[in-house]
Amino acid sequence: MRAGDIAVQTGLATANKRWCEVDFLTFESKAVKNVHVLGDAIQIAPAMPKSGHMANQHGKTCAAAVVSLLMGKEPPKMPLYANTCYSFVTDEDVVHVASVHRYDAEKKTMLTVPGSGGVSARASELEGRYALAWARNIWADTLA
Repeated sequence: MRAGDIAVQTGLATANKRWCEVDFLTFESKAVKNVHVLGDAIQIAPAMPKSGHMANQHGKTCAAAVVSLLMGKEPPKMPLYANTCYSFVTDEDVVHVASVHRYDAEKKTMLTVPGSGGVSARASELEGRYALAWARNIWADTLA
């Protein structure tokens, strides 16, 4: 696993020549100014999952930062990401894992908010309904 060929060939993949290091306030590459990198190509923060939900959050943070930068303003300084991952264990029963991450200015990275994580007590059909509702919402939000 690593970032795509374009990231490697253009020098964006600076973390073990596999992942792109970014400023978590803007998702600007640490290697190439004015290039923003999102999703699975980035070197994630500690305990940050590589998930579609998280990539959606990254995109929103990056978009807000780019708008601010284009307007000559500072990007938002305290991004906060929520993440939920659902897994179907049967055709109806689902489990989830969730977490919240916030920017730590001192460490210049995203850290998990203490006590914010959670996992399903057990697989259930109710979680399956939640998963399908989550999917409809994330698809509408991401693809709209």
